[in-house]
Amino acid sequence: MKASASVLLSIFTFCLCLAGGSIQAQSSNQESVRQSHSLPAVFILGEYDKQYEAAMPGYTTLLEACDGDMKVAFEKLMMMMREMEAYANIEKFDIKGVNAWMHFFWKEDGSIEHIGFYLKPNSKNVNTENLRNFLNGFANWYKIPVGSDKKFSHYSSFAFPITYLKNNNSSIDKSTVKKNDNSNNY
Repeated sequence: MKASASVLLSIFTFCLCLAGGSIQAQSSNQESVRQSHSLPAVFILGEYDKQYEAAMPGYTTLLEACDGDMKVAFEKLMMMMREMEAYANIEKFDIKGVNAWMHFFWKEDGSIEHIGFYLKPNSKNVNTENLRNFLNGFANWYKIPVGSDKKFSHYSSFAFPITYLKNNNSSIDKSTVKKNDNSNNY
């Protein structure tokens, strides 16, 4: 199967964000809990900097919530993004062409507590209030099938439509890059 550049970029971004997210502080204090309540369910990254920064130490990472299994964490995340696309179809919200940084915050039971987003420059032009309303509906509707004894979060980049194929048994022989037989040595 051919792997698209966007899938490879998504996987690379996912891995980088997991590594960076594991550096987050793990302790939670009453002040961060109090301030996280003033953080809206859906917000544009950069709008509520103080509340956002105060909320982050109260969350572990998605990877840790999946017992350190990167494959499981990635599968759960991709499942959620496919569900977001399905929800967009149900709500008749055109999400195709949206390219954004997103930070998801989940409660211990997998329900979405907050979604921070920021449209990338290469995203299609979309009304941010409509996107905010769509994400708010999704947050109320969806629950990721991950249970944890701690709240958890994940920050990554997403481009719609999601093109990830589950159980892609790709190998180097199936790649689109092939060695040229012209004996050119570089």
